[in-house]
Amino acid sequence: MATKLKETPVEEPAIDAQADDIQAPARRSLITFAGLVRGVDVELRNGAAGIIVAADDVHVDRGGARSIVAGGGLQLQRGGAGLIVAGGDAHVAQGGAQAIISAGSISMESAGSGFAIGRRIRIGPRGLAIFAIAPRLDVHEGGRVIFGRLASFALLGGIAGAIGLVVLRLRRRGR
Repeated sequence: MATKLKETPVEEPAIDAQADDIQAPARRSLITFAGLVRGVDVELRNGAAGIIVAADDVHVDRGGARSIVAGGGLQLQRGGAGLIVAGGDAHVAQGGAQAIISAGSISMESAGSGFAIGRRIRIGPRGLAIFAIAPRLDVHEGGRVIFGRLASFALLGGIAGAIGLVVLRLRRRGR
């Protein structure tokens, strides 16, 4: 037995010419949370993000991110990050990062970093870098660098040598 399907006409919604002029009020929350933020110029205020990826500039004010990748410059104020990779200059004020890698210069004022690698590193007042590797390192009064360029290479070379000896010992023990 064959059944016949009944066709029902599809109604299109009416388009109101004035609907484009009316905009819903923008709802703004106090704190913004995002897993991944990406764009050309990214600005994050009062928020947290897992990863921020931008083609040009990144501005973070009173926020934090696990990782920030900026094709251009970076401004981090009153915030923190795990890893910062910047194609341009990176400026950190009243904040910190575990590691900052920049193709340009890095400046830190009242800020800190575990690793800082760049063309030029400027540590301002109340700034701190544990490992600072750069051809030009400027430490102003009140700033601290624990291991400068030569000490960082020596320490990292010593660690690599110790790991090499352990691997060599384990290979000989296996014979």
